[in-house]
Amino acid sequence: MTNDSRPPPEPSWATVIATTLRLWIQRHVVPARRGRTGRARRYRGLAEAAAAVLVVAGALTAAVVVGKSQGETAGRTPATQSSAPADPSASSAGPANPGSSAALAAAEASRQQAAAWVAGQVDHGVIVSCDQLMCDALQQDGFPAASLSPISSSSGDPLGSGIVVATATVRSQLGPRLATVYAPLVIASFGGSGNLVQVRVTAVGGAVAYLPALRADLAARKQAGSELAGNKAIRAPAPALAQLTAGRVDSRLLITLAALTHKLGVQIVSFGDAGPGAAPGVPFRELTVTAPTAGYLSQLLGFLRAQRPPLRPDISQHQHGRTTVVQITFTAPSPTGLLGAGVSP
Repeated sequence: MTNDSRPPPEPSWATVIATTLRLWIQRHVVPARRGRTGRARRYRGLAEAAAAVLVVAGALTAAVVVGKSQGETAGRTPATQSSAPADPSASSAGPANPGSSAALAAAEASRQQAAAWVAGQVDHGVIVSCDQLMCDALQQDGFPAASLSPISSSSGDPLGSGIVVATATVRSQLGPRLATVYAPLVIASFGGSGNLVQVRVTAVGGAVAYLPALRADLAARKQAGSELAGNKAIRAPAPALAQLTAGRVDSRLLITLAALTHKLGVQIVSFGDAGPGAAPGVPFRELTVTAPTAGYLSQLLGFLRAQRPPLRPDISQHQHGRTTVVQITFTAPSPTGLLGAGVSP
């Protein structure tokens, strides 16, 4: 005879539920058979008990299924490997307690921040994939409905879009393939942990085609930026010069700067607006310069407004003492291949 100190296996939820219902009937229904006057009350009590047990069973079953699904998702390996940076948040299913009021409020705050950023920074002609709640928030912030592509369980992949807004719902649905196949680059992110919302770039051909193009574009930006950093017509603080030589500046800004050096001297204040929480290496799309005189400002604005897409920027200006500061901003996402294609201003 073999001694086995292991405890017997726990009964299944179905067994527990069946036993609970049987005991209730024995205690409450069987004694009531002694009198005919309690028949209606007996059947009513039986119906209420059965309904209560079924509700509990449904909740417990859902909890078990969700737990199993999350475990399987965490252990799943991506079908396609790529050279994209590790992104542990890509397969995060969501907050530990999504039903709590604090978690819901945090998720709503992240969603609204992401919607405001996308509506203000992303080209409104770009197709944006998003879950239904995020699509609604984007539309409320002024992003055109015609450029929104809702993601659902039946919609397939987001490869027809240029941007995917990855909420917990989208990450849960697409899993690791979100980062390794569909949208490898994060250009902005909001919130954290269970309420994280990421703005990701997608491309025709997915990560396999996009990542080599991104590397080639970085090399071209480094070369063009180094040449501009040594141009005597450009004055800039040390951080801005370092960003130029490191290839951190959007190719549209580089082309604009190169053209301006032939017409005007340029006093750079700073580069910026790579997006909050962007991945390392995402280029800056905003350039701030000074216009020391009214004549210079007139020539600068005239030149910028004469450009055509993709080299037509958004322009804003404000006074800083006696000097006018001009911000030149291009929309997201940053294109690849402009410098190699020989686009001229």
